[in-house]
Amino acid sequence: MTSRIAAAAFAFAVLLPTAAFAQRATVYCVNNKIRVERATMPQMQSGRGHSEICVVGPSFDFQPDGVRWAQQHLGGGDGGNCSCR
Repeated sequence: MTSRIAAAAFAFAVLLPTAAFAQRATVYCVNNKIRVERATMPQMQSGRGHSEICVVGPSFDFQPDGVRWAQQHLGGGDGGNCSCR
């Protein structure tokens, strides 16, 4: 029984960090500013009230890749200008 508990604790410790990073970074436009965030659209909307939010680019495994994409394709990285229209 002790070995099962130890195995479960080990699996939890190994898999938990992996699950935390499973969310991909998405390129959003929030109030006319580019944001590359590891959050879903509902998460982005929940703390921003009536902000204008839209997806303006693809999702990436690594947030810096999203920032580079925004620089190359939108003319600005995180915090650069964008539009949801």
